[in-house]
Amino acid sequence: LAAVRETSPLRWSALFGLTHRWRQERNAAEIIRLSHQLATAEVDYNLERHGPRLRGRNTDEMMLAAARFWQRGALMMRRLAELAGADYYHFLQPNQYVPGSKPLSAQERAFAWRPDASEKAAVEQGYPLLRELNRELQSQGINYFDLTGIFAGNKETLYRDTCCHVNDAGNELLAAEMVRLMEPALRQRSGPGPRKPVSVLNAARRPAALAARPAAAPAAPGFRVSRQEDGKGLSYARADCIPEDTDPWFFLHLTPRNRDDLPPLSREQGFDNRDFVFWEEGGRWIGSECAVSIPLPDYPLAALRTGQHIPGQGPLWTVELILPADPNQLRADYAALSVEQPVVRDYFDLYVQDYRLIYLRENCAAADTAAAFFLHIVPEDVADLPAERRESGFAQSGFDFVRRGVHFDGKCLATVALPDYPIKEMRTGQHIPGQGDMWSAQLIAAPDYDQLRADYAALAAAEPAARSYFDLYRREGRLIYLRESCAAADMAASFFLHIVPEDIADLPAERRESGFAHGNFDFVRQGGRFDGKCLAAVILPDYPIAALRTGQYVPGQGDLWSVELVLAP
Repeated sequence: LAAVRETSPLRWSALFGLTHRWRQERNAAEIIRLSHQLATAEVDYNLERHGPRLRGRNTDEMMLAAARFWQRGALMMRRLAELAGADYYHFLQPNQYVPGSKPLSAQERAFAWRPDASEKAAVEQGYPLLRELNRELQSQGINYFDLTGIFAGNKETLYRDTCCHVNDAGNELLAAEMVRLMEPALRQRSGPGPRKPVSVLNAARRPAALAARPAAAPAAPGFRVSRQEDGKGLSYARADCIPEDTDPWFFLHLTPRNRDDLPPLSREQGFDNRDFVFWEEGGRWIGSECAVSIPLPDYPLAALRTGQHIPGQGPLWTVELILPADPNQLRADYAALSVEQPVVRDYFDLYVQDYRLIYLRENCAAADTAAAFFLHIVPEDVADLPAERRESGFAQSGFDFVRRGVHFDGKCLATVALPDYPIKEMRTGQHIPGQGDMWSAQLIAAPDYDQLRADYAALAAAEPAARSYFDLYRREGRLIYLRESCAAADMAASFFLHIVPEDIADLPAERRESGFAHGNFDFVRQGGRFDGKCLAAVILPDYPIAALRTGQYVPGQGDLWSVELVLAP
């Protein structure tokens, strides 16, 4: 029926297609039923069906037998390669459970390491056997290379699961090392002069009906790529298409508006990588046109980059789509800012909300967003930065407005997701190459919203030391200010804090005459607003304190409110 569907005019029939799909689903259900029956059936042992008996062997014997199977498999693959006139190279891949093979990053320990993983015990016991077979395989003519130590000393996040698989950065390191190891033999085989590049294609994956077509040189590369009207998928189409046009791998890099939407191990690179093969994703032929559709994730996307590539040669073609922001979401963000106080007022006003930096300009024209935006983020701990950024001391998160924002109702608003590590300070603005900065602004540390919420939860069972416009709590050497129903205006005035020590000698010399220390602060430096609440925390000095006086004031007008706390010795 599948062959008929490829060649018969009935392939255009909806009834025929429905029948074909029904049969596919019925066959799939039958396969599942038979697989379960086979797995649970009691059958007599048969050498042809079951291979050699392994019962009664201990773990060491089983591991050694598996290593020997692995060795014989390498020899068989070498012979097959020789019959095809090809060289055979055998690489032992790295694994995070090989002792001493890699210092694991914090992300790898969280998502790519399990002390109870079945793979861990197998690797710790089995890999030494595979490595010991090195000399035997080489003496048997195998180009054998042990790559288990390739990541030694590399602290980057390279493993992406608890088994053995690596991310794109890990694959690049592996590919570079493999090419380096194969290069001398390939040069010797091909002789002097330029070598014809080797294409790694997927012709073997084509349906049989198309594999029989006469070979032809691929046409000029490139598929028309468009986002489906409902926004849930991406469509690729190519006219005058031949099978060779669909053989190279497709790559798809998805950049979200919020980096937290990415899988944990993709957040550092900033995009989700979804490679695919045309035929495996339901690629189809309509006359002389080939087409395939790929579902998109349901989180908001800022941009995507796609194309086809041949390993070792690079991309054949690429397309980048910049996806407009959701105007409804940005209008909702704008409405939420009406009760907020900007952290900085500049050419764009800047707000910080739940690990997002928001840029807003009220009276905005297209020219105001033409220049590229830059964002430099300085972490509290430079170790949180990728290795290549640690020398500079900051992370770069530059962007174009069309990727992060939108114009609406005469306003411009853009949002950027901030990293989840503690931030010391940020510098942002717009820059014109060759001319310098249009404007720039310095921001002190973004609030740690997780810490603020944790502090608030801890205060639930505590009694305030004083109740006033802000309730005051003393906790773990800090003075905490809390207002349950809080608006931007409540945070606008500066806070003052006068600290009277029990022993005046604890004060700096220049403060002893006044008898107290100053701890004045702006709310945006010490706290944040979340869920309609305002909370700030100030670290108190470690010497004994007799009394505190705090509140808010407006220069030239006096105190808005004040509280005095006399502390028990």
